[in-house]
Amino acid sequence: MTKQRINMNHKLLEQTEFHSFHWDNFSPDILKAHKNVMAHLGLNVQYTQKNIPHGQWLDEVMAAATSDVVAIIEPDLIPLNQEIVLKAIAYVLEHDTFLGCAQVSNHIGTGTHIFASPAFFFITRSCYEKLGHPSFMPDKKGDVAEALAFAAEEKGISYRTLFPTRYEKAPSEGCWALGSYGYYGIGTVFVDQIYHLFQSRTAENIELFVKRCDELLQNKLDISSFKSCVDFQIPEAIYHPKRKRKWYSRLF
Repeated sequence: MTKQRINMNHKLLEQTEFHSFHWDNFSPDILKAHKNVMAHLGLNVQYTQKNIPHGQWLDEVMAAATSDVVAIIEPDLIPLNQEIVLKAIAYVLEHDTFLGCAQVSNHIGTGTHIFASPAFFFITRSCYEKLGHPSFMPDKKGDVAEALAFAAEEKGISYRTLFPTRYEKAPSEGCWALGSYGYYGIGTVFVDQIYHLFQSRTAENIELFVKRCDELLQNKLDISSFKSCVDFQIPEAIYHPKRKRKWYSRLF
């Protein structure tokens, strides 16, 4: 890597503040593994432990932010290399926008609106101002951070979603559908460069995450055997959320 490239990468990281959030009941094993990977990748992450809603914490982060770019990396998610982080920073700076891993709120509305989730999420402060400082809190229309996508769509501001390519196994309730794109589950890899555990409460998944972090640190992580999110094979078990009946449905 040339000196010019190294300086450019250093400048991108200097323009960005990294944040991660967890409650006091979060696994200390996952947290330790996550911090080891962040240090390995050269990312200076500010960890916050608070027993408040995720969206409220995100609102507080954006209100206090001073850097050009605000980056959120959830503690059960790891970039598999520094390059994807640098690309994300460069992209949002160049286009004055935001990006995140693709997500659908299957438990809200029609389950077809794909938005940038705040698990691996990068946004410029100036973009947040253009959006009108929307709250990250969930509501009847969308999940955490989905209001930013709706605001961008209303204002004609383009944003980027990173799609899943592979996953390790199905959740107990079945794989999750990402709109019409495909399916994902426990241990999902987005664009082959970002690993998100999901459902980090169970002992089995905690062990899985720690193992993957250790493999990354030892340069032994191999995702080639993971299941495809985009092939034509439909998972045996698929999550189907129970839809709430409208009050007027009783009349018909």
